[in-house]
Amino acid sequence: MNLSYLKYAVEVEKTGSITKAAQNFYMNQPHLSKIIRELERELGCPIFDRTSRGMVPTRRGEEFLRYAKAILVQEEQIEALCVKNSERALEVSLSVPRATYISYAFTDYLKDMRAFPSVSLSYKETNSKDTIRGVSSKAFDLGIIRCQALYENYYMKMLQDENLDWKELWEFSCNVLMSPNHPLADRDSLTYLDFTDCLEIVQGDIQNPSFTFEAQDASATGGNSRKTISIYDRGSQFEILKQIPGSYMWTSPVPYSCLESTGLIQKHCSYPGNIHKDMLIYRSGYSFSKDENEFLQCLARMISRLSER
Repeated sequence: MNLSYLKYAVEVEKTGSITKAAQNFYMNQPHLSKIIRELERELGCPIFDRTSRGMVPTRRGEEFLRYAKAILVQEEQIEALCVKNSERALEVSLSVPRATYISYAFTDYLKDMRAFPSVSLSYKETNSKDTIRGVSSKAFDLGIIRCQALYENYYMKMLQDENLDWKELWEFSCNVLMSPNHPLADRDSLTYLDFTDCLEIVQGDIQNPSFTFEAQDASATGGNSRKTISIYDRGSQFEILKQIPGSYMWTSPVPYSCLESTGLIQKHCSYPGNIHKDMLIYRSGYSFSKDENEFLQCLARMISRLSER
């Protein structure tokens, strides 16, 4: 049965007239009458009663037209799906640590997304263990994990067990983020011992190896500070750093534009084992899309700028 015939029959019901329906389809009335008669022969019963009030569906015709409308709706949905698949869609899913430089790189990448007719993005900030599970389970295509270099082998074993590959993005030392009014803001050659009596801000959803910590999630000094506050939202962390005297937190290097907009400063500070690595992880055999490669290029440029300091 020709799907176009279904459209013609539905239009006849809608207008109540073969003449009006023919006009709407830019065809002559005798031709449309012939099509409706052919459709009725295929169906084996009349679809319409020809009355003085126009074309009125028969009881069997009403049932037929209900099915015809449902088929036409499905046809439209299939056509919409084909159009969507033919469009240039922006699709990226990432699970990353709570790192300002990554979110800034992602924002730079998104500045051109208006050129895409279809956009589907997922960006989650969480700890390394959750990222590994998320990429392994295909909840995310790409992940970035952070680990203290001293315990790199622990994470390598976890990645191997989950059949994940990885690439090192960069190696860095964590800094201390604080307000310019912090009592230690003007001090040089700081060590973690200088912050024993200060209020340390740490991430609230820690999931760490029992023998170590992750710098973006936990206290970088392994709990040396006597005063800590666990926060789950990075925006709240910045506000506390600005408003609460003596507060601080350990972070990966922060872009200058973020420091400028938040009014915060970062200071080099030493503690044993202050070497960390951020690594890109993905499922073995995974093929990077053009969009993902463009994001990774934005990320590499951001890392290059931070590494030059």
